[in-house]
Amino acid sequence: MAPTIITDSQQVLDIFQPGLERHAEALSYDPVKKFLYVQHPTEGWRVYLRTACFVHELNKPFDANRFLVVKRTGGDPLGTTWEPPKGQMEGKDGLETKTIFQILRENIQREVFEEAKISNIRNLQHTGLVVQSKEPGYPPNTFFQYHIFSGFAHHMQIEGAFNKFKWIKENPAEFAKQRRDYREKDDIAWYDLENTKIMGKWSPTIIEMYLNTFRG
Repeated sequence: MAPTIITDSQQVLDIFQPGLERHAEALSYDPVKKFLYVQHPTEGWRVYLRTACFVHELNKPFDANRFLVVKRTGGDPLGTTWEPPKGQMEGKDGLETKTIFQILRENIQREVFEEAKISNIRNLQHTGLVVQSKEPGYPPNTFFQYHIFSGFAHHMQIEGAFNKFKWIKENPAEFAKQRRDYREKDDIAWYDLENTKIMGKWSPTIIEMYLNTFRG
């Protein structure tokens, strides 16, 4: 049975409340890294933190449907291999004294840089949208949340990103030498319902939520 996906803001667990503990732990599907979670000290629930971002072009009329997506490295560009920049928060991101909101913002900026090669997001905002679910194999009372952001990039930033992915296609051997987080995506495009088919279990829900909320 597929895990339940919760999108109702009244039902998702409140990870911004004071008094939550922060820890990091390696998970079976990626034992190399330690991922950040918050845990309620008495109720016992645990939430791993993740972020996603819809990047639009600055100084253009807002169109919720026009946002950047990136392709899983090595994936068929005609297959279900595309998604908005997103990622999981690592322990190194949030075991300091910063607020949860601050580290979520910093995390998505890093993810957009690593996955979409864009270093400056203007007007970065938490949309208020959250997707909560759980991975197969999670113990009871353990979840993750995707916190969905939106922002804008100058056309020169976007042009530079497309050029970087052009370089990646032309220099696969050099690309293969770069660090792991920078190699997760190997192409970029504007979202298109027909031509950029969305990958994974969670990205389709994230996109549907966003478009239902912000599409005119």
